[in-house]
Amino acid sequence: MRPLIVRFASLCLLFAALALPVNTQDLPTVTIAPDAGEVEIAVFDIEIAGLDAETSFTVEILFAGEVVFSSDETSDADGKIPYPVSSTEGDPPGIYTIRVVHDDDVIVSADFELTPAAADDEPEREFLGEVTVSPETVPFGRLQTLRIVELDAQTEYTVEITASESLQVAYRRLQKSDDDGVIEIELFAEEGDGAGHHEIAVYDADGQLIAEGEFTIAAPLERDVIVTLRPDALAAGGIVEIAVSGLAAFDSVSAQISSADDVTVDTVLARASSDGEASLSFATASDLAEGVYAVVIFVEGEETASAEFSVGNADAPPVAAQISIDPPSGAIGSEHVIAVRGLAAEQTFELIILDPNGAEEYRKSRAADADGGYSLSISSTEDDDLGSYTVEIRADESDDLLASATFDVTGDLAAEAAASEAATSDAVSASAPADESATEASATIEPQAAPIGSSHLINVRQLEPSELVTIDVVFAGDSVYQTEKTADADGTVTLELYTSDEDEPGDYTITVLREAGVQPRVVLTAEAKGQTIVTATVVGDTKLIQGNLIGGRADLEFDGVAGQVVLITVASEDFDSAAALISREELVIALNDDSRGQKNAMIGPLILPYSGEYALEITATPLMMARGAEIGDFTVRIEPVTVTDIALGTAVGFALGVDTPVLYFALPVETGDSFDVTVDSDGALDTLLQVVAPSGFEYAFDDDSGSGFDAELSNLVFDHSATYVLVVSTFDGNASGAGTITISHNPVQSLEAGEAVVTLNDKAIRDLVVFDV
Repeated sequence: MRPLIVRFASLCLLFAALALPVNTQDLPTVTIAPDAGEVEIAVFDIEIAGLDAETSFTVEILFAGEVVFSSDETSDADGKIPYPVSSTEGDPPGIYTIRVVHDDDVIVSADFELTPAAADDEPEREFLGEVTVSPETVPFGRLQTLRIVELDAQTEYTVEITASESLQVAYRRLQKSDDDGVIEIELFAEEGDGAGHHEIAVYDADGQLIAEGEFTIAAPLERDVIVTLRPDALAAGGIVEIAVSGLAAFDSVSAQISSADDVTVDTVLARASSDGEASLSFATASDLAEGVYAVVIFVEGEETASAEFSVGNADAPPVAAQISIDPPSGAIGSEHVIAVRGLAAEQTFELIILDPNGAEEYRKSRAADADGGYSLSISSTEDDDLGSYTVEIRADESDDLLASATFDVTGDLAAEAAASEAATSDAVSASAPADESATEASATIEPQAAPIGSSHLINVRQLEPSELVTIDVVFAGDSVYQTEKTADADGTVTLELYTSDEDEPGDYTITVLREAGVQPRVVLTAEAKGQTIVTATVVGDTKLIQGNLIGGRADLEFDGVAGQVVLITVASEDFDSAAALISREELVIALNDDSRGQKNAMIGPLILPYSGEYALEITATPLMMARGAEIGDFTVRIEPVTVTDIALGTAVGFALGVDTPVLYFALPVETGDSFDVTVDSDGALDTLLQVVAPSGFEYAFDDDSGSGFDAELSNLVFDHSATYVLVVSTFDGNASGAGTITISHNPVQSLEAGEAVVTLNDKAIRDLVVFDV
């Protein structure tokens, strides 16, 4: 038996004393001080005296009549044995007996007591951390901030978000607390997420629940769809920009363009942003007939709005171009924004700048946008002359003057700045409060600098409610992009800009052009793409590749063997991965975003079609966040899997555990086959079922449709002959347990009798009917 009372190291204590004659020796005694103490902290000073000198004895400690510890001890010259003991963790409270045995006879004994541990004055907290979500309720598609505090510093926790109604896990990731024991996550409902109540659970490394919270995503706002066409009259070959507002977040939107005699010319598609706005573009053919064309907007398949535009090659409206320059005067080094309006859509023209002496200093061929506008930012330098400069736009072929304007370049920049500040101060003092907000408009960009291919979020604040502004992006002196946005009721405009591989590295100046007040400006720095750093190791038959995203993407290569069945998994704690497997002919073999109900990308099991090199393209998609990840670490697992046969129509036993967390079964099917797949673990497991097509795509998946937490797939129908893979696993991936799996072949209905009845429900969501033609 494990000793419950541990003896301290014997202490040899020698006392000066007169030797007593044997016939005057005292009877053996046991002295214990104190005689009682608290479990796990008590220390007892025990001395056994009155023994024969330098004699061997057995000292035993008993509890509930059983010996829990014993040792052989030898008395000193005075017939004493010092025997200090202390209580250790796990000792039960109660009466203990210490006795001394010699030649199988108990010569002396005594009792001491261990008392229960005293209760703590402060009650233990139920959880370690505390969860808050701000705001607790938002409309679908809006940002929320999840904050977990009072955690251990620099410690990893699992954060899990579950939709209360569907019980589906919407988010599960390892998150590391900062030095203050805080984890903060931005939540953002995206396409595929459901509205409603959501529950938050935070688990420590041992899987213990240490914090809980909740939040609500309100149903999408009711639609009030408005469609605007710019321009609504144009020449053939121009572009019509179709702006749709008043949508619900992430609505599927299509615009059908038809002629006056209801002939469909084209259909363009888009998806609404989180703000319920969608932008579509229709490029008219150069030979498109003159006339009026209808644009009908369909939202989630339902017709909701319409508008018209006209195409007229012969009767194109006359050009009434105008130029405005802001500011009209500035010191050396000032920036001037040249805005051209009133041109025909996509019209080309010559932009000319003449110096104060009338000499041509700048000439470039330019093209107007779809609204007949163009914008350019220029700055004067110390090499420029002071005086009045002229800006002209001329027809690109005839060189006819279409419009002109002037601006002045004056002297000292510091003096101009002081004068401007004084003038602004006077103007603000004299203006009405409504003008103050227009003057104080500001803009921010996040991130300011990022590799090409990244997303940048621009926020413009303190505008007038419903104010229409033009956002102009200028690079190397040329306007490379323009768009119009309308401020919301709070005077805010949000715009997300993406840099692409066609963009050059450098600084892009973004100006918010307004009719009055301050025109905010920010700088976007597009950095050259870095290189993904990749390390590869082999563990058994599994290849592990670790790397990092650069600009939201990574490209890897690996060698495969024809006929090998592999499973490719891309996992990250930093982003929601998506992956595509590319052949040596640069064709997509398979791709995946989410699989088995989780956010990690998983391709396969898949039979590799050839021996040689394969490419894997990895991208990042949002984790309920406002924008996708641009950087982050990931791990790729390329592991061979064994696919075994399984009998149909009978219950087949299986077992899952740490060594075998997943099982793969071959499922050969013929065209028109229909199966039910059920799992029964009798409550021992929370099972998952997945069916993977030969191409590596996830064909079907289920979590809890069966009994308890078991999975079930009903009316699983197949439209062509092939061998699919049935995957059986568990929700947490590490559970151990056993059960049975049954694959039942369903009869398939035929239309030979002229009709067939199909019944669908929440489990049988599809059925199959066959007929000959």
